[in-house]
Amino acid sequence: MKHIDSNSSDSSSSESHNNPSSIDDQTVETPAGSSRQPLSRRGHFKSRLGCFHCKRRRIKCNELRPSCSPCRRLGLTCNYPSTTSGTALSGPVRPSPSVLSLEDLRFYHQFLTGAFPTIPIRADKVWAQCAAMSHQSECLANAVLALGASHLTQHGSVDYTSQALNHRVTAIKLINEQFIAPPKDADTADALFAAVICLATQTSLLPDGMTEYLTITRAGALVWAFVIPCHESSLFISFTNESHDQALSHIVSEEPKNFQIPNEFLASVNKVKPLCEKPYELQYFQCILNAIEALRVSSLEAWKAHATLWRAHCFFTNEDFQAFISPENYLAQLLIVHMFLVDYVLGPFCVSSSEQLKFSGRKQVIISWARNLLKRLPPKYKPYGEWIKQYCDTLENSDGRYLLSP
Repeated sequence: MKHIDSNSSDSSSSESHNNPSSIDDQTVETPAGSSRQPLSRRGHFKSRLGCFHCKRRRIKCNELRPSCSPCRRLGLTCNYPSTTSGTALSGPVRPSPSVLSLEDLRFYHQFLTGAFPTIPIRADKVWAQCAAMSHQSECLANAVLALGASHLTQHGSVDYTSQALNHRVTAIKLINEQFIAPPKDADTADALFAAVICLATQTSLLPDGMTEYLTITRAGALVWAFVIPCHESSLFISFTNESHDQALSHIVSEEPKNFQIPNEFLASVNKVKPLCEKPYELQYFQCILNAIEALRVSSLEAWKAHATLWRAHCFFTNEDFQAFISPENYLAQLLIVHMFLVDYVLGPFCVSSSEQLKFSGRKQVIISWARNLLKRLPPKYKPYGEWIKQYCDTLENSDGRYLLSP
């Protein structure tokens, strides 16, 4: 199974946090911009069994195994002195409980009340169960807190970006460890899958996370296909294609249709078609086209076609996928932006205007992804982004209904 590492595609976050996290092919590092105040030395107890890094840096080690919190936060390999010499232990070393701040409790509450992912469709109870499972999975716990913190930042008045990225780095590191040694039991596999979906949802709230989003959702597909032992007994049984389509049939709204924007979208994406040369590029282009053209049949068929588009990249070979998400592959970048915008083009036709959107801040993030790409496009590609620019201006002033993608 492909190893998942942490490397940010979030350039704007990196300017303020030095080393934000993402899922890619580099080493996990940690944001430097922590908001914590220095702890007083008064009342400090020596850590006699602390790890080598903490002893060298002369800081308090919380002696978590296999990796203490300071080492995990800095992405360091945590090693402890041997306990066979000096004062021997009378029993096995027990890990200390993870330290949670009062802010973490607020992030957890935010997750429970509004920040949990929108897939599976109408799966509030599933995510409540996942939240309950998080006390047994440090990986899931950190992913839940990361999403809660990012959601609160986007939809509140306080910036918790540093805390969100800290929890994200830890979750990604633990996901990597489980990819090396995949879980064998169903509950642990479900917790891993839930953590990946939470991170994907968090990515849709991070600046410049466009290609990172594709990487994480692809990782989720790998977990679903190869790690979860039995889908029928999984907590996420409603995540199957059949169950998803059935859920859509119950909630889709056949809203009145004005095809002006869909027709403009089709004209825009068709301009890109002559640039498509590789089979995977043509395949992706066709999936985008299908999602809009299905709208002429019904809103339900359009939503189903969009679900196929949303997971299309999960079936690319590793080599094709890496070429597809390259920042220098401007054709693919244009296709990817169109994919994200399809969500909002179809939203007003498929989702009832009474639908309460849990991720209203997501719209502005998607717009920023599109506008950032338009700024990067070389002159020869600029004409292919003209409609994207116009539509982003329109979308900014709309109600932002979308197809409940995470």
